[in-house]
Amino acid sequence: MDPLTIAYIVIIALLLVCSAFFSMSETAFTSASQVRLKKMAKDGDKKAEKAVMILENYDKFLTTILIGNNLVNIAATTLATLVFAVLLGEATGSVASTVVMTLLVLTFGEITPKTLAKRHPEKYVLKIVGVVYAIEVVFTPLSWLFGKLTAFIGKRAGGEEAVTMTEDELEVMIDEIQDDGVIEKVEGELIKSAIRFDDTPVSEVYVPRMDVVAMDVRSTVQEAGRIFSDTGFSRVPVFDGSIDNIVGVVYAKEFYSRSFNNEDFAVKDIAKPVKYVPETMSIAAIFNDFQKTKVHIAVVLDSYGGTMGIVTLEDILEELVGDIWDESDDIQPDVSPQQDGSWLVKGTANIYDAMEKVGGDFDPGEYEDYSVMGYVFYRLNRAPVRGDTVHVGGVDITVKSVKGRRAVECVFFKRQEAHSGESAEGSGE
Repeated sequence: MDPLTIAYIVIIALLLVCSAFFSMSETAFTSASQVRLKKMAKDGDKKAEKAVMILENYDKFLTTILIGNNLVNIAATTLATLVFAVLLGEATGSVASTVVMTLLVLTFGEITPKTLAKRHPEKYVLKIVGVVYAIEVVFTPLSWLFGKLTAFIGKRAGGEEAVTMTEDELEVMIDEIQDDGVIEKVEGELIKSAIRFDDTPVSEVYVPRMDVVAMDVRSTVQEAGRIFSDTGFSRVPVFDGSIDNIVGVVYAKEFYSRSFNNEDFAVKDIAKPVKYVPETMSIAAIFNDFQKTKVHIAVVLDSYGGTMGIVTLEDILEELVGDIWDESDDIQPDVSPQQDGSWLVKGTANIYDAMEKVGGDFDPGEYEDYSVMGYVFYRLNRAPVRGDTVHVGGVDITVKSVKGRRAVECVFFKRQEAHSGESAEGSGE
């Protein structure tokens, strides 16, 4: 074998190494977590800072890598063809060169380096970032030319830049991080609640008018005191004539302060103005308004201006962090037995667990979720109202209280003789 052929073989080996480098670079930078790299850069890692800078102009990086990879692969294949033509003859050498170079490029230039880079992308990024940056500088004229050409073709084809990430995709990412054990389930749910916060209308969290505790503006001080004492509420709406005409709100703090000082006053004297919000308003907007005005209760109006119910700051916060209890609340488990043989079940309870405790035979049908409130909505095919009843597995599920469009509490009662068919009734009040 003459020295020239040996030189060609050495060059081919070096070109395969370059091919492996470009393939590794592409996979490492593509798979690396930008969030992790940005955190490292923020902590003072200069290499991570340079990697973030490269990824911020990903199109230029990808163009550079593809140019380099194609150049070395074509050069290696061309030289291999010359070597095999010398060793085996022109006809046989071409076939042999194609087979051998395909195997070598796939094994050592593509599959192996990409597999290694995929396992620890950030580690490899930090090792090769300096070389990649230098290659980008060298190939800048070619990258600019191909970038302009790509932009021109994309513009002609009517292509639009896609949104980086939707909220739904972000929630899926949070679920994956939660499954990996990076964050706890409670933390994940809190983050997802915050994401949905701005998209949740007040109609999904308000207290319906039939569940609102209110007092007449003409109520006596004794009647008002009884309402505060019985409910433990810190504020109670005031209506004039009917609950459809809420005109203000009375605060327990001022009521008890005046009562303690033996002041002569009427309910209308201490009633404060109340806010009115449309049912379509987002809870995020109401939350900001509550913060600015320091008024923590509002009347929810429908499209015709009628009273749908009320919403408080606590209702909105519970949408973020779950139920909030204080010393006046009677905390009950998700499923609790009652003296009449029925079971009081929270709407957020697991329908499977509830039916198991009650002793019913539960067939979910096409229902794919787990909550009681969701199953009631699924069976009724509409928002539930107090008194609605559905039948399943020999158990009557009756809606006891609702909040917005959700069943807050339901009563489960197992019939002595289960009916063969299942039905849903709309027997709301």
